[in-house]
Amino acid sequence: MTEKAFRFGFLIGRFQFVHEGHARLIESALALCEHVLVVVGSAQASGTKRNPFSAKLRESWLRQRYGDRIHTLLLPDYTNEGDHSFEWGAYLLQAVRHYGAAQEWPALDLIVEGEESGRDAWFMRELVQEVGRLIVPRPEEAVSATRIRRAITGQEPYDWQAHVHPALHEAYAGQRDYLIKLEQA
Repeated sequence: MTEKAFRFGFLIGRFQFVHEGHARLIESALALCEHVLVVVGSAQASGTKRNPFSAKLRESWLRQRYGDRIHTLLLPDYTNEGDHSFEWGAYLLQAVRHYGAAQEWPALDLIVEGEESGRDAWFMRELVQEVGRLIVPRPEEAVSATRIRRAITGQEPYDWQAHVHPALHEAYAGQRDYLIKLEQA
């Protein structure tokens, strides 16, 4: 394995369609870290407009796109999806560190995240003082899984395929009827 700047990094997302915004984060982590853990958040949630897809399906899309270059961890919400308290951050870090220890990886040394407000509030300083943070800037045109879902169902004119890796186009288009059914429920 080529020596990289960091030994173990992670990122988290819901991945309610894996899109090129996620790819920017994952590719950044892969470029910098020997071991990359992608945490699939809200793992208990599925079958709703906001969280239509199961964690296993979201994980399969990540696998289809990245294969064994990444590891995945399915993580349920601590209390609810909107909880971004210090307790949530401690829960997240404990799960990530536990996963790394089980793999016999070195200590966590990088958190990769997008430019989103509020992430500073997730972690007590003493829990991450030895961990670097990489904030990946958003592209000029922000990508949104919600917009992709709305485009696939015909609710919004949006070139979703321009923001999704071609390996996933067919899988996502195959979700159209399911998404329409959810919208009508």
